[in-house]
Amino acid sequence: MTCDTTEALVAHMCELVQFYMLPELKDDLDNIQLEASQFESYHSLLMVDLPKLYDLVQEFLQKTGDTGHEELRVKLLLLICELTAAPTVYQLKDDSGNLLKNARELATKLTFKWWESTDAQILKYYEQKLHRDCWKKQLGAVHGFAKYLELRYSEKSRMPTRMLAFALSVGLNVRECYDPAYKQLGVKIFSVMLKFSEPKDIQELNVHSVIYDHSLKDAYNMESIEAIDSVWNCLYLCLDHFVDLDAFTWNQCDDMLDRLIQNVTMASSPKISVCLLQFITRLGYYFTINRSDVEAALATDLSQPDKLAACREECLALNASTSYRWAKAILQMLVLESDKLLQGVEVCTELLEQMLRCFLVCILPIPLQALHSHLPEFYGKFVAVLMECLVAHERAPSVLNLVLRFTEVFSFQLENCSTQKMPAGLEEFTEALTIIHRKIFE
Repeated sequence: MTCDTTEALVAHMCELVQFYMLPELKDDLDNIQLEASQFESYHSLLMVDLPKLYDLVQEFLQKTGDTGHEELRVKLLLLICELTAAPTVYQLKDDSGNLLKNARELATKLTFKWWESTDAQILKYYEQKLHRDCWKKQLGAVHGFAKYLELRYSEKSRMPTRMLAFALSVGLNVRECYDPAYKQLGVKIFSVMLKFSEPKDIQELNVHSVIYDHSLKDAYNMESIEAIDSVWNCLYLCLDHFVDLDAFTWNQCDDMLDRLIQNVTMASSPKISVCLLQFITRLGYYFTINRSDVEAALATDLSQPDKLAACREECLALNASTSYRWAKAILQMLVLESDKLLQGVEVCTELLEQMLRCFLVCILPIPLQALHSHLPEFYGKFVAVLMECLVAHERAPSVLNLVLRFTEVFSFQLENCSTQKMPAGLEEFTEALTIIHRKIFE
């Protein structure tokens, strides 16, 4: 292949790649309602032509090796980022799976080695496409950008300051779109930034504070598990960058707990409750030095007595200062949520598991002298629902095991109080729990 022939082929492939990229919208996203059916002709074109392009590119790369032709590589990466971004309204319905599989394989080859000049060209492209005044017409570019960040940055390849600042502006811009999907896209961009940028860059630019303030606005009662999970994970990542965070003062962690507890009580389904309870539990041990040990213990099967005992010991070592302020609210939340335990065996089991983890982390480490005024009402109401669960679910083994673990934890809490004298109002529960435990086995 002569030099002239090679350059002509590269130019031809560049034109093809440009042709297959998603066209610019005629109107802003705010002014139109997009449906997947509107992209059928575009999909038909891709289904016919993309295999030919893949074959042409693969043959070319095999002959030329890993040298030169950077413009083609940049354009291919931009196209692949558009095609493999998900979920999107325009995503390719590839029944055979080959088109997207081949795209990902090609992306792996093209991203095996990154060049600074490639990064510069890609950033320049997105700066033109995703400017505040025009991004709402660039459907492919905005989704492709989020995918590019996921492909490009990792623990070994950190995001430079210029890209960090630009990604923040894009993330904030897309949040302004009426479609909730773009708020999630913004959170996806924020999460990559928080995970794979230099901490000093994030803190110097105050990126974490900006992301925290905007993401917390989205953290009201949401219906999608995916949206809930993404926004709370993003907020949790922000905490890692508040280096002056004081565990003994009102702070961002408290704001998150306040919102989470409210959201659990308003949750429309047990699945949402379970998701939110996990984040309450995580925040309960956020400030502790044995965080990783607690995480490992909580990940075990707590329906097994030995696993529960090991987890209980890890949780007792927690510095519970964060939970002190929230103990009453968390106990009330658990009582309110207990109504959902009667909806079915699977629901009951999953919710009980998360409630048990939450109790072990947020309540058990608190000394009885600081907690005793809130416990009588909680024990009376919550244990009654546990007994009702056994009847409603006909003593299903999974439910029975978790009810036993709860009563064991309550008994342990009372029998191992650090005061010499049992706080008033709790004496009756020690014997009552023993009787209940015995009756469960009858």
